[in-house]
Amino acid sequence: MMTFTDALKRLRPYGISGHEVYFIDLVLLCEMSWADGMSQQAERDIIFDYLYHHVDSINRLAGCKVIEYSEAREFLNRHLEEPPKPELCEEIRNLIQILRLQNRDEMVAEQIRIDILNACIDIAASSVTKYPYGSSERFTKDEKEYYHKLVETLREKPAS
Repeated sequence: MMTFTDALKRLRPYGISGHEVYFIDLVLLCEMSWADGMSQQAERDIIFDYLYHHVDSINRLAGCKVIEYSEAREFLNRHLEEPPKPELCEEIRNLIQILRLQNRDEMVAEQIRIDILNACIDIAASSVTKYPYGSSERFTKDEKEYYHKLVETLREKPAS
């Protein structure tokens, strides 16, 4: 079975190391933002709201300030200005169970899943690429496909 340390090593070639591993959720949200081919301001606002909530949660769990908002914003900006590289996103999806969900209290892991998925829904619902849109076109086909892929990823158990 892959260890947490092994998974961390797989992210190093993408410039992610140390406590930045706790920011990988943000890359998935950026991928959702870009799923329709553009990242719009309302989508970015939702991602930044998630960032602040996320940093607060990490610091609260640690019992002290271990991560600064500025660190998380800097990380996010590296992945928001243009679509994140597909190979990075695939690697994160392959490792998220080990890095963010495994070895946690199941209620905490479930809350992480819910927070990521809710943010994805909010991102997709916040902006459309064309008006008028049909009754089933608020989310694009690509956004729907990405969302369902992420649901599946977050529900899977890590391979042993």
